[in-house]
Amino acid sequence: MKQERTDRHTALKVEKGLIIQRSSSTQEAAQYLLARGVPMHVAVRVLTTPQRRDMRRAGALPGQAG
Repeated sequence: MKQERTDRHTALKVEKGLIIQRSSSTQEAAQYLLARGVPMHVAVRVLTTPQRRDMRRAGALPGQAG
């Protein structure tokens, strides 16, 4: 099932949160996301299911053509 990103601002926050997770910790990434209004269920999903994210596919990042 393909999920479209309709909220570009949230998508960018999520991407930054994932960078924080890789460079620091999952806890710091979660704190960043929650402090910026990313819903808890979204933060938990993206930080705990990296296998669901295929960043190689077109449109995976905001602003990319799909």
